[in-house]
Amino acid sequence: MDRIPRGGEWGGQPPQRLQSLGLTHFQYAEGDHVGQLLALASLAPVFLVVAETTIVFSRREVAGILLLAGQLLNEAFNLALKLAIREERPYWNLGDGYGMPSSHSQFMGFFVLYVVLYFERRVVAHTVHKRAVQLGAVVLGALVVVSRVYLGYHTVLQVLVGVGVGLASGAAWYAFTEAVVRPGGIVDAALATYPCRWLLIRDSHGIPDIALAEYCLSMATKQKTM
Repeated sequence: MDRIPRGGEWGGQPPQRLQSLGLTHFQYAEGDHVGQLLALASLAPVFLVVAETTIVFSRREVAGILLLAGQLLNEAFNLALKLAIREERPYWNLGDGYGMPSSHSQFMGFFVLYVVLYFERRVVAHTVHKRAVQLGAVVLGALVVVSRVYLGYHTVLQVLVGVGVGLASGAAWYAFTEAVVRPGGIVDAALATYPCRWLLIRDSHGIPDIALAEYCLSMATKQKTM
């Protein structure tokens, strides 16, 4: 059976060394089902960025844009900290780049605190749903943090620092958006620009139950067209 050539082997070129995509490549011991579960949990930040981006493009809500913007700034801050501290990971063959602070832990710290604060202060209806989302965010964050130590990608100190920085960043960003961005008229000014009007960017900040409001509008519009 002929061997299928890879990469640079096509066209008579010499074979090349292969490298996996570290963003989604996590290793665990063969037969370790806990490790397999935690490796899947480590993918949460990737899925969350995709989900947040999807929300921005599908909903076109200011709240989603602010969350994604804060998340990206938090990632940039993490990179700056890693380059400044330059602490290696516990095992050189696991993960890329420096390990202090853990980017996964910092990401989840930011996400968890921001989501908990947003749902606590801005979602006034559906208490059970609100608590379920908050609890789900905390549990998912805990799984990701534990996975980084269990799988050997970070030390306990690296994930603790990551969580701490993420929580602080999440609190600071939420406070900035609520105390500066909105009261300062930045959102209203942005919404009044042609690009935002053309893209139908909206701000449902003052609506206590957006799901109910959209449902009522949909039913009212449907009755008018019947």
